[in-house]
Amino acid sequence: MENQRILGLNEFLEAIDSAESPARTFQVLADAAAVLLEAEKVSVVARSESGLLQVRALHWPASDGTDGVASQVMSSGEALLVTDAEQDPRLSAYRGPRYSTSSFLCVPISSGGSRVAVLNVTDRKDREPFTRYHLQLAELLTRIAGLNLERHRFQERIEELQKESVTDALTGLGNRRHFEQRLASEMSRARRFSHPLSLILLDIDDFKILNDTQGHPAGDRALKQVAETLLDNVRNIDDVVRHGGEEFAIILPQTPIDLATVVAERVRSAMHRVDVEGTSQQPRGHFSVSVGVSAYPRDARDDTELVNHADIALYMAKAEGKDRVAAFEPLKDDDRRNHRRIPIRLNSTVEGEDEHGRFEEQATIQNISAGGALFLQRRELEPEADLLLNIHSPFSTSRGEPMVLKVDSRLVRSDKGEQGYWGAVAFKEELERFS
Repeated sequence: MENQRILGLNEFLEAIDSAESPARTFQVLADAAAVLLEAEKVSVVARSESGLLQVRALHWPASDGTDGVASQVMSSGEALLVTDAEQDPRLSAYRGPRYSTSSFLCVPISSGGSRVAVLNVTDRKDREPFTRYHLQLAELLTRIAGLNLERHRFQERIEELQKESVTDALTGLGNRRHFEQRLASEMSRARRFSHPLSLILLDIDDFKILNDTQGHPAGDRALKQVAETLLDNVRNIDDVVRHGGEEFAIILPQTPIDLATVVAERVRSAMHRVDVEGTSQQPRGHFSVSVGVSAYPRDARDDTELVNHADIALYMAKAEGKDRVAAFEPLKDDDRRNHRRIPIRLNSTVEGEDEHGRFEEQATIQNISAGGALFLQRRELEPEADLLLNIHSPFSTSRGEPMVLKVDSRLVRSDKGEQGYWGAVAFKEELERFS
């Protein structure tokens, strides 16, 4: 008999260890209790959302919780061993005819310091009363089951935290961390199977105006609508993420640049239907986004280049008037440089020092790269002068404020032009958005 119980306990431990859910844990407990305690009727009950005890597992044919006794055990937390229910003063309401014997066990199941369920065991097969030994064995089973429930609770919490760590709280989309993980994975797959991979970056136009005129709640509603619109206009295999602030990204597996551009145009057009307070007061009279597109292997050798080149295309879309799609254009072999230069007009100021002291001049950027810029201004500058460029970007900060890039530079060339002086500078550190 003892050998059988040991074998039964081993089987219970193996089964409970592989139980993949609380429901399965309850059922494993009920079945093991029936075998090890040699009982005909076993149930596990737990509180439902309404507060009533509800059967969660049965060993057929089963009891229903011995008429409210389980509720008393749940409340008190004390296990109950009854040898003769009809004579026990604690059970005046017990209705014996429902059971073959008048002896039963009720044992609370605790997990994480809280009582979560009750194990009910009735009707020993040999019709003898349950003993203290049976109670101790039942308590051992419930402790093991409770530990397994606690393990499930920790696993669920870990999964929740993992999901939260890669999910944007406002839109429910993946966040920047999720984006980096997914893009790296898709790039690896694209290389392995020689599939194209495209990336769309889009930025809400004039988002600061919406926030300033209508308030941040309206801006939040707009971000949510953008997320919904993006999800409505892509495939299930595409991944939409909030890249940061008012910038979003779409990863398009197995998609070449021409098809990705079609998707980008569809998305851009659909954004005109985003309708929150103040959209009619936007500079274009409607809500709009600017979109940049790049693709592997056409435009990039890896995921970093794919992002940088989509970012350059997005920059071009902004600079060319917003509410448009720009696809990255690869350089020809005879036009390659260390850094790709973007023809773009950006308002700036140049700060420096000459024989008269510190100065600050208005300037207009004519083209820019990660490593330097060409600008036009009114003052003749000394060669090799150290300058600070304050570049007014077409993008906004995460708080919707104008983005001004302050870049330490060194003048490498200065030429006189018809409208002022041309200055070519090398940046002392590369610009992230163009690296």
